[in-house]
Amino acid sequence: MQQKKKKNSKALVYALLAMGAVVVLYSLIFKLYRWQHYLICLGVALLVGRVVYIMAQGLDTSKDAPAQQQIPKTGDAAADSLVEKGQEMLSQIRQENALIPDAELTAQMDQLDDVANRIFHTVAEQPGKAPQIRRFMDYYLPTTLKMLQGYRKMDERQVSGQEAQETRAQIRRAMDVVLKAFDKQLNALYHDDMLDLSTDIDVMETMLRQDGLVDSGIKGEQAGQ
Repeated sequence: MQQKKKKNSKALVYALLAMGAVVVLYSLIFKLYRWQHYLICLGVALLVGRVVYIMAQGLDTSKDAPAQQQIPKTGDAAADSLVEKGQEMLSQIRQENALIPDAELTAQMDQLDDVANRIFHTVAEQPGKAPQIRRFMDYYLPTTLKMLQGYRKMDERQVSGQEAQETRAQIRRAMDVVLKAFDKQLNALYHDDMLDLSTDIDVMETMLRQDGLVDSGIKGEQAGQ
């Protein structure tokens, strides 16, 4: 929220500077003899200032803005296509979030962005896991984007009233559920890996006991601490 305000403030400063520069240049090139000349100069300055303001809002000049890490290609066409599609949806979610002046929702979306990126990085590291996120890609992520778009449209059109407030609150509650679901999706991707590690530990414990190197094994040692 604070970053959005800083970005808008910087955009306004850039716009004012641009307007001032236009006025100076215009007065040097065209002599201002009549009031109509002043109106034309003001109109040109306002137009340039508006363009600069819009352009400056689209630029992230904040040093604190998190850089989006590029996910490398895997060479697996299906996995790469899935990750690329997911990254595009995440980009749209960020754009929608930037237009919504709601601190609570912004915090939720920042967490969602982090978890979703970790999911895609996991698939990029292990392309064989791509089928496990099919439901995540086909439904959960698009639905999240749809909810954000609906929230943003209500704000843009200044929709008020009890029903609108309840809908906004419902979307915020739904985002909490989505965040938990995303966390579970990430954990599910590592489920088999954790089982493999647990099996490796069991095998190593058995071998250590057989060789007389330990008495209770790794898990037993940990439980006794």
